[in-house]
Amino acid sequence: MVALRGGMGFFRLLLRPLGYLMFVVSLAALSGAAIVLGERHELGFFSGRLARMLWRYPEVTRRGIQVAWLAWATLFVLALSPLDPIASSWDEVALGAVALLAVWHWLAAGKRAEH
Repeated sequence: MVALRGGMGFFRLLLRPLGYLMFVVSLAALSGAAIVLGERHELGFFSGRLARMLWRYPEVTRRGIQVAWLAWATLFVLALSPLDPIASSWDEVALGAVALLAVWHWLAAGKRAEH
């Protein structure tokens, strides 16, 4: 029984970053659905309110954001290395665009909070 609990702890340790990453992706998808559907659609209204409520609590989202940036950095280093599985440089461009979009969103949210 103790060996099973130890093995399960190791398994959770391996999968926890994936869970954090999936949470951030899901939250981004929820925010995206709110933007695409708009406030007039019932689902857009609900998803927008839910996303805003979750984004307001940094203690809930902080670890997921940290894991997402770590995953991005890992992929970027892999894309720059000679071990890059994709022969073109478009993976570096795409990863750079994702980072710029995230920073732009962060800066835009900070500007809205000031006003």
